Amino acid sequence: MPLPRLVLADSQCRLLAELVLEQLPDPAEGEEAEVVILARGLDVSEVLRDVQELGFLGLALREDGAVAATDLGAAIHYQALHEAAESRLTDVVRLVAAVEDDHPHLTRAVRQLVQGDVTLDQALASMDRGI
Repeated sequence: MPLPRLVLADSQCRLLAELVLEQLPDPAEGEEAEVVILARGLDVSEVLRDVQELGFLGLALREDGAVAATDLGAAIHYQALHEAAESRLTDVVRLVAAVEDDHPHLTRAVRQLVQGDVTLDQALASMDRGI
């Protein structure tokens, strides 16, 4: 079953990433919870708002004074990480294609590396040899 396509705010993505690492105390629980949230580099008012929305979407769960990512929340988080890495890799390939005429050895080495045909050391060696 495919994952739902959700557009999350930056603060929601950040909170979800934190919740995948470790649950947080529920920000509604008071000052001690707020101290922990601040220590994790999060804005308490954003967390209060985002926990509610992520809970509504089924990505986070409030339980026993804590907030944790659900399995769906973790899957959405890792899918977003995968898509971001894929996008960066695509940009690298496009950059190399743009300089192909001026740097054919670099282009060939990067393409082989991206496709998994060679290791980084092999790609660097092929550039040294001008292959």
